[in-house]
Amino acid sequence: MVKRQTVWLSTMMVLSLMLIGYYTMNNESSTTGSAGGTSDTSPTSVTTTTTPDTSGDGSTKSTSSQTKTPATTSSAQNNSGSPTNSTDWYVSTQTQLEQQITQKMDNYEKIITNDNATPDQISQAQQQLNRLTSLEGGIENAHDAIVGKGYKDCVIMPNSDYTQFTVYVKTDKLSADQAVQLMQLVSQQLNVSAVNIKVGAKA
Repeated sequence: MVKRQTVWLSTMMVLSLMLIGYYTMNNESSTTGSAGGTSDTSPTSVTTTTTPDTSGDGSTKSTSSQTKTPATTSSAQNNSGSPTNSTDWYVSTQTQLEQQITQKMDNYEKIITNDNATPDQISQAQQQLNRLTSLEGGIENAHDAIVGKGYKDCVIMPNSDYTQFTVYVKTDKLSADQAVQLMQLVSQQLNVSAVNIKVGAKA
């Protein structure tokens, strides 16, 4: 019974800290924008971080922070150097990501079919190829699920080794509850921890 209460209290504490952190950072961001007299159109990311609790009860603590992430220059500008609309940004960014994944998969396939490759190299290449194939399908499923919730568009951007993901959603802003829901959705589809997922709004 004590363990069950501890798990429940830990879960409630995590959600409470995420909500408090989100609204605190959101209010600070709004105050800064009003005082400066300028608007910031960079995407806003919500990040959760889980750390062990040294109190000895085995529970975990979670904090939430909100950061501004600049859009990719090559994706956000057209040939004349002028910013394109957000629809073009989502389409071009998604296209670039798909090309990068395809290129990596092609490289692994070349290793697998290379007569000079060692058995170990072939085995590792096959594992990475299977991982990328699974991630590619998960990203597509997560994209469709997010759009199915009523958002106009989204793009899921992995880091270089495909262990952390930043999700930009086409909307003016996201509430803390919406951000948490999207983190959980993407986490399930990609089979990665929610602490490795950032969610931001980009209209």
